[in-house]
Amino acid sequence: QASSNFGSSYFSDSILVLASLPHKVDMAPRLLSAALAAAAVYSASQALVAFVAPGAPASPRAGAELGVASRIALSARGGAQYDISDADIEAFYKETITGSGGDPGKGTTIAEMIVKYYYGEFTPQGFKRYSGMWKGPPPGAIGKRDITVAMGIFTEQLKKPTVVIKGGVGPSVDEMQKVVDDGKGWVWVAADMTPGGLAIGTYTSVPFGKRPLLVAKQGAVDEMLSKVNWNLMDKRIDTTMGGPQIKQR
Repeated sequence: QASSNFGSSYFSDSILVLASLPHKVDMAPRLLSAALAAAAVYSASQALVAFVAPGAPASPRAGAELGVASRIALSARGGAQYDISDADIEAFYKETITGSGGDPGKGTTIAEMIVKYYYGEFTPQGFKRYSGMWKGPPPGAIGKRDITVAMGIFTEQLKKPTVVIKGGVGPSVDEMQKVVDDGKGWVWVAADMTPGGLAIGTYTSVPFGKRPLLVAKQGAVDEMLSKVNWNLMDKRIDTTMGGPQIKQR
């Protein structure tokens, strides 16, 4: 600031001196013109410096408070976006029972996943997958016989689940906040990505952030299975509920 004042004073004094020179001095007009031009250039350069000079840095506290506010707003928007109401569950159920029931067809993704994740022994320690030979037909490949056996176990697990995956409460909640049973009276089968790939499991709480395949009222599993629409499963297995959409198998 001091150097700026000095420069302005210097040019002003120079102009005054030159302007006061006698007109008979030949050099005066030319020197006065040069001084005026220099003063104009200097003033323009000072204006440019003032224009491009960075402002004072923002307070770290203010930045932190803005960041917190943004995160809160984002969380609020995300929560509302992924909420699942009782009406949503009822609508999902009604769509589930728009079919004719029975076993899923051989070769379908849902049939093979039910065989893979329900054909075996359920123990308090977890699920022990069947390791024998598939009955087919043809023998050695998953066929109608294997699907029928798996569906029997599947049905019993929906009625009296041995291994239940935690869920419920809300979207994107901490694992410690999830519950085994949310008290809403539904039993779900949902798919989820695991270290071993896409898997399905049983839930008695809303499977937020998972890919629900079907849902039944606890105590009315047979009613759901008698009307289940297996044709919905290929779409549902790629559709996330109560969380960001994830397309991965």
